Amino acid sequence: MNLKRITPEDAKQFVPLKNDMKSDLGDATYFTLTPSKDKPDWEDVTYYLPRRKRMYEGRKGDGDSWVYILSNESQPGMYKIGYTSHENVDKRVKQLSRSTSVATPFKLEWAFRCFNAERLEGEVHQALSGYRISKDREFFAISLNEAKETVEDLGQKYI
Repeated sequence: MNLKRITPEDAKQFVPLKNDMKSDLGDATYFTLTPSKDKPDWEDVTYYLPRRKRMYEGRKGDGDSWVYILSNESQPGMYKIGYTSHENVDKRVKQLSRSTSVATPFKLEWAFRCFNAERLEGEVHQALSGYRISKDREFFAISLNEAKETVEDLGQKYI
């Protein structure tokens, strides 16, 4: 492993390793050393991926896809977190609501427009794995605010 030391200022443009659920130390390319807040005379090491935080900056438009959060009155306390590449999120909500396996229609609670929503959705699902109802379903027992915050936090590198 050959890591390059960068300044904390330069590090602001890269994704910290701890913020990417799919990466491990072997994926890091950069590191910073900063004075430790807990131990005088020590330095804290932070590792960074080669991926820039706003890797889609400069692309035309606001994004090409959406990560959405849906509720359903038949499933209180749960939210479905998914993605669509449809321009219109409501179209996807209607499509899901037409299924004979749901008793009542889904309601769009919130949507986040970005680039590469499929990858973002995967990161969100991994980050929220402790709230997941079933490992092969996209339903989570979580508050709407916590779900939104997770999507927004992880999604910053996809806008």
